[in-house]
Amino acid sequence: MNKKTKAVVLNLLAIFLFYTVVTALILTGTMNNYLSNILITVLITVIMTASLNVTTGLLGQLALGHAGFMAIGAYVSAIFTKSVAMGFGLSLPISLLLGGLVAALFGMLIGIPALRLQGDYLAIITLGFGEIIRVIIENLSVTGGAAGLTRIARMSRAFSEDRALSSAIQFTFVFFITALIIASIFTLGRSRHGRAIISIRENAIAAEATGIPTTRYKLLAFTIASFYAGIAGGLFAHQTSILNAKMFGFNKSIEYLVMVVLGGMGSITGSVVSSVVLVALPEILRGLAEYRLIIYSLLLILMMLFRPKGLLGTKEFSMLGAWERMEAFFRRVFKQKQAQTRMPFQPRYDVWENKPVLETHKLGIAFGGLKAAENISIQLMDNEIVGLIGPNGAGKTTVFNLLTGVYAPTEGQVVLMGKPVQGRMTHQITMDGIARTFQNIRLFRSMSALDNIKVAFHSRMRYSTFSAIIRNSRCLSEERGIDVRARELLRVFGMEDLADVNAGSLPYGQQRKLEICRALASNPKVLLLDEPAAGMNPSETSELMQTIKTIRSQFSVAVLLIEHDMRLVMGICERIYVLNYGCVIAHGSPEEIRSNPEVVAAYLGQEQAELAQKEADDA
Repeated sequence: MNKKTKAVVLNLLAIFLFYTVVTALILTGTMNNYLSNILITVLITVIMTASLNVTTGLLGQLALGHAGFMAIGAYVSAIFTKSVAMGFGLSLPISLLLGGLVAALFGMLIGIPALRLQGDYLAIITLGFGEIIRVIIENLSVTGGAAGLTRIARMSRAFSEDRALSSAIQFTFVFFITALIIASIFTLGRSRHGRAIISIRENAIAAEATGIPTTRYKLLAFTIASFYAGIAGGLFAHQTSILNAKMFGFNKSIEYLVMVVLGGMGSITGSVVSSVVLVALPEILRGLAEYRLIIYSLLLILMMLFRPKGLLGTKEFSMLGAWERMEAFFRRVFKQKQAQTRMPFQPRYDVWENKPVLETHKLGIAFGGLKAAENISIQLMDNEIVGLIGPNGAGKTTVFNLLTGVYAPTEGQVVLMGKPVQGRMTHQITMDGIARTFQNIRLFRSMSALDNIKVAFHSRMRYSTFSAIIRNSRCLSEERGIDVRARELLRVFGMEDLADVNAGSLPYGQQRKLEICRALASNPKVLLLDEPAAGMNPSETSELMQTIKTIRSQFSVAVLLIEHDMRLVMGICERIYVLNYGCVIAHGSPEEIRSNPEVVAAYLGQEQAELAQKEADDA
């Protein structure tokens, strides 16, 4: 048994031991109702904090109205159990599910407009939502109005007439719901869907360019977080006997946000630890009534000073390894065969010989009265390396943004393998067969080099969100397949040994290569390289030239290259287009471009070009 396996087994044993000890303490009466209620409160808080971390930590979107979803789940669950005529043991799980689904529905409805915004605007909208929910609850008769909802069945008394046994059942029920929710967030985070969500947090523009439908995944994360908050609300409703809208005000949302920040943005384990500490600490300090708020505040300040990234940062314990080992164990016991490794979906392209794979017809865009590009007509043939050069501000990156859907052209057409693609979203164009790199490197810096590549396989995988959560055979087989393919790509670039290194820790030249490698993972037919040699020394530039030639020969792609290093451009490009002031001023072979007077004038200025020509004539 290796070190990692031992750690997983020990953690699982610790969790099981914790559950067994607490249950025994409750059954024997050693743990009274007061302590068991605090423990239940901790578990509900863990669910709330972990669910908020899906939105604020994993997705990176600040939400200030999370308690509103808890309120929806609480009232829906409480009203359901009070209204239906069935046993509490049956009505409770149904009410929790119903509360979660209604909260998820509200999360989706709020998320559709809200998640198109970012930063302060999103925070303000979610804050407003939380307050609107509170006001609505206070003015509805079905919710009890301002007086609140009373006579709600309490879990600690409803399961059994024996109070100790009922408390033990309550703890077991809430504990396993909490464990399932935390495990589901872990498994989701380590799937193609989780990588997509985290990539949006790291760099939304790069995520879209690698084939991630960013708006859809923002909505998915927001809906999942709302669903879990609704379940937590249902548990909260049946822990107390009275519900009041004031319980779910702005301060409650801030309380959960503080726990997320202190535990670590993006660390679910951190959310668990901070929930335990911040719920238990005020109770521990209750004997110091005069000083407990001061001590509590000082501890928070010290934490933020010395651990600004939170208690655990982004580190956490994962149940994934244990999950997969348990699956392997059951396969051996029941003699089941391991699921076949499923390789990523491979897009099929026509060979497209003797026809342009990419062409533009009089392409242009205007920002108000300013024409950034106009009348751009270029062609790329199959397996061809073409340069796009020009002075700074000539419009080269604007052309790339038009080709990839970042900008919508105001005139002209972009045709990829005979089909127009303008008007499509960036992630759709990536799936159609155009991939790109960026002038300023846009890697997912907190993710490993291997995971950066895996993100780009997203559009070539098929398993669902539910498959990701339960880690079924389809999910596992596809994950094994992309692991094989991602490592193969890294091997082509000589980076296989760096697979587990964070992208942000790689040397500059390796980061450039990783970005190209990630672009190729989407299996494009056209690769757009935006100043790949920027910041490289002559040795790295020579290596890059060989890399681009290898890409063309091994991956059968047409390459359109923006670059200021003329040695690189002249050394590898078959044809070159020259832009100036948003227009194509020259097109031809490297030799033709080198001697073109318009090109020389564009780079040197007319006076310098004439002086250079005169000196050449005199010589």
